[in-house]
Amino acid sequence: IRKGDTEEFTIWQEKNGVHVPFVDGDTVYFTVKTSVNTTQNTLQKAITNFIDGKAIVRLEHAETKLLEAKDYVYDAQVTNANGTVKTIANPAPFCVRPEVTDD
Repeated sequence: IRKGDTEEFTIWQEKNGVHVPFVDGDTVYFTVKTSVNTTQNTLQKAITNFIDGKAIVRLEHAETKLLEAKDYVYDAQVTNANGTVKTIANPAPFCVRPEVTDD
């Protein structure tokens, strides 16, 4: 992403290659950290409202503006209404790049 930009990501879950919609009572966590080895979140969003069974992660300008331009890691995890917890996006790079127009 670009530092200071508003960004949106869509997250969904699959089982055996089939889309499984999120339902009322589910919570999807989108978490960004400096490393998989730290317990401190750099940014975390909890999504409980879903569109067509998918979670929309919206990062606002004010949130991304505070991020340092560098490489982070992210993952996504769901706590289903029935209490099960599942990582649905394994840890992966989350790159924040510098901006030129600083408003």
